[in-house]
Amino acid sequence: MFTNILVAVDGSEHSQRAVRYASDIAEKYKASLHIVHAPQIEIKTLSLGSGSLGVLPTHERIEALGKPVMEKAQAWAKDAGHEADATSILTGDTTESILGYAEQNGVDLIVSGSRGLGNLRGLLQGSISQKLTAHSSCPVLTVR
Repeated sequence: MFTNILVAVDGSEHSQRAVRYASDIAEKYKASLHIVHAPQIEIKTLSLGSGSLGVLPTHERIEALGKPVMEKAQAWAKDAGHEADATSILTGDTTESILGYAEQNGVDLIVSGSRGLGNLRGLLQGSISQKLTAHSSCPVLTVR
């Protein structure tokens, strides 16, 4: 039924449970397990006189901040009995980058935690898991 499973992680307790579910399903179906981390990027604003300028973190900075999250997620998957077949730290809009990765890699199930480490904006605009469910072309399993 499933051949390529993607689990989106952010280091939270909910994403740990999502990794366990994804690993279990991947093991049962002998599916590939893709672990991705797509951090919500905080834009720093510099005030310049009467104007302001938004500054994004560099790709290297995103990779450095994402590395410990990915290492944790890989350990969770291994502990759950199915090592990751692919890992990736994604950049850009969180939902769009996860859905883009899923499309490019033939993912047929996306697994995510119901509540992650998102900020207040996530509470106001809807969670990543809600957006994934609304816009994904494949099934999405949201883990509490």
